[in-house]
Amino acid sequence: MNRKFFTVPHLFKILFMLGLAVIVHLAYVTSFYVVLGNNYASTPEMNFDAYIHLIPIIVIATLILADILQMPRFFRKKNIDVVSQSLVFSTILTLVTLSAKDLLVQRAFPRSVILLSYIVLIIYVFTWEMICSIISHKLYENGELVIIGASDHTIQTVMEKINPSLKSLDLNMSEPIKYQDRSAIRAAVRRQAEIFICPDVPEDAKSEIILMCAKQRTVAYIVPQFYEISLYRSRLINLNDLMVFLLDRMALSFEQRLIKRTFDIIFSVLAIILTSPFMLFAAIGTKISSKGPVFFKQERLTIDNKPYNIIKFRTMIQDAESKTGAVISGKNDPRVTKFGKILRRTKIDELPQFFNVLVGDMSVVGPRSERPEFVTNFEKEIPGYSQRFAVKAGITGLAQVAGNYDTTPQDKLRYDLLYIKNYSILQDIKIIFSTVRAIVSPHLYNQTFKDNQDVYVAAHSPAPTVVPADIEEKK
Repeated sequence: MNRKFFTVPHLFKILFMLGLAVIVHLAYVTSFYVVLGNNYASTPEMNFDAYIHLIPIIVIATLILADILQMPRFFRKKNIDVVSQSLVFSTILTLVTLSAKDLLVQRAFPRSVILLSYIVLIIYVFTWEMICSIISHKLYENGELVIIGASDHTIQTVMEKINPSLKSLDLNMSEPIKYQDRSAIRAAVRRQAEIFICPDVPEDAKSEIILMCAKQRTVAYIVPQFYEISLYRSRLINLNDLMVFLLDRMALSFEQRLIKRTFDIIFSVLAIILTSPFMLFAAIGTKISSKGPVFFKQERLTIDNKPYNIIKFRTMIQDAESKTGAVISGKNDPRVTKFGKILRRTKIDELPQFFNVLVGDMSVVGPRSERPEFVTNFEKEIPGYSQRFAVKAGITGLAQVAGNYDTTPQDKLRYDLLYIKNYSILQDIKIIFSTVRAIVSPHLYNQTFKDNQDVYVAAHSPAPTVVPADIEEKK
């Protein structure tokens, strides 16, 4: 394998780091100009001189932070990652500047300038990262993606699922390969094709393929199983000279539960107060537009499989299931009232769930709540499904914002387990922002009402093979 030590992408990363250092100081100079005006460089208090003395510290901190946050790495970077990196970088750098100002006795550096520079930093750094992200896409040719699986059905399912994402990732899909064809796999890895390993590939074959990719320094994708998710961010310890991963319990610690519950109470109270006019509008509109109760209530399961009644505004006609059975609601579902369509489109029908959060049945962020009868079937069919009940059910969650309308229960479980394993209050806030973005974006349904009805009629069984979710929640 012959690799160049220094390439154009390497040069681009160096230029990004240098440009970032310039951008940072441009943000401080802009803040000086806004606060002190045209004469900021010659003020009697020597404000600007204090900043000059801190430049080495700011430059070093900029380069170290950029490296820790992997800001020069634009490979497969999404816009949400750019936003997150810009916020974290600007926050930490501002704190470093404030600390250095006092430690080095450069107190003439105005706090007003530093505080304003925080906002300017976010804007400038985000803009610089976005520009470089766009440029980086031009530096790389489209990559090749090869799917490796055990069965034609699994390979086809994976191809259909990931195909919509390939364009944004600058990838072209090649002919798939069965895992038994080692020579074809080796050839694909040698030509630097990116390898996608399907979940039905046996563990020994998966390990061999990953080793091939590691030797050739090529990219591999795997669909994680339960034990692999449990390894995520596990602690590495040594027992004598034996390296082991310490797998913590798949649950929140006491302090995490305390912080999460405090956040839930504060957020739900604020949400109820701020959205009360919308809830009043929904209640009146629901009562006037159709016969039936204002609220829809249904038994669901939350932490430790504890049952509770979820509350939402009713969006369908009364007895909507009487003729169709429990089917997933489609885009033009005739059971949804005209006013119910408005509530669904704006997600106002979900707002009463904040009362569930306030009384402690739910959390703002967590795994999706499910009906008891569906959970019974899922626990039989999907290994590890019961682990999602280690936390409270949520109004929104990682599976909702990262998945699609037709994401399978198995794939949703992976997101739920990753959320539990990787819980933090910052992750909750990020998911909430992603939920808001999803609400204001156009929502497309993957199936029509008729398609779902046909599936129900074909199965027509109390315990169908593929258990549909309830009609009020799957939208």
